[in-house]
Amino acid sequence: MNLCTPFILPRHGEFLPTRLLPGPMEGVTTGEFLKVMTRHQWIQAWWTPFLRISQAVPRPGRLKHWLAPYQDGNLPVLVQLMGTHSERLARAAKEMLLQGARGIDLNCACPSPVVLGNGAGGARLKTPEWLAEAICAIKSAVECPIGIKVRMGFTSPSEFRERIAPAIREGAPDFVTVHFRTVRESYNAIPDGLERLKEARKALPDIPLVGSGDLFTPQDVIRMRDQCGVDAVAPARGLLRNPRLLVDIRQTLQNAPPPPWTPNEKYALLREFQECGATLGFVLRMAANLFGRTSQEFLEIVRKLVPQKKI
Repeated sequence: MNLCTPFILPRHGEFLPTRLLPGPMEGVTTGEFLKVMTRHQWIQAWWTPFLRISQAVPRPGRLKHWLAPYQDGNLPVLVQLMGTHSERLARAAKEMLLQGARGIDLNCACPSPVVLGNGAGGARLKTPEWLAEAICAIKSAVECPIGIKVRMGFTSPSEFRERIAPAIREGAPDFVTVHFRTVRESYNAIPDGLERLKEARKALPDIPLVGSGDLFTPQDVIRMRDQCGVDAVAPARGLLRNPRLLVDIRQTLQNAPPPPWTPNEKYALLREFQECGATLGFVLRMAANLFGRTSQEFLEIVRKLVPQKKI
């Protein structure tokens, strides 16, 4: 698969201008991160973090306000929704389409304890029949690409072939994103991630597959493409270590690998985040990812930016 081409879907034709997508990250892909990434043209489309649909669908004005930062750069936007009530999710999808969303993605993968405690995100994998129900409800409400993001299972990757994949095939979304860990594994290291994703490809041979999990370098993406046959990829945490990762991947795939980041470039990027109004916590988080939490550069940044307690 040529990941440098537009993302084409069987029912809808061209969906997004790229198959190299920024994975959604709650608390990261908002505000200053959007501004800086868009300014540098390091992304070609946005994929929002989840919008939780709980007791009611938010008013159109609130949805417009929530979506506006992703639309500022005039890039196509894929909106991710999360919830437990199929009909509410369908109504929210309809409203988001009216606000300009390019497509809708259903989050059934989030491993956050708070989310799981509310029965949403990855907890939805406990009742796979609900996946088909929710996909069908959203498809009946909107005429746009519909996707679903899942993990290999809640407690065991064997759940995917036995229960999750059949439900996805029944719902027939336009694309599916698979993170190769289980919900219980959260983001822990596992040795067989690509083997699991390869099995997911076999279980869903006819649905476009977006690969997710441990994509930190262009070489990680190439291995996933070659071993698992994915149709697109969505690095997430890799964008914290290297915000221009999607550009680096594209250039590497085109046999023009980019030069590594220099320390001065990393410092300049942190200053940009500050100038865009980033909080101290966000700047420090980015610095830890860019330089490494135990690096001398990061420790010096902490010394300069964090107010010292008086004894």
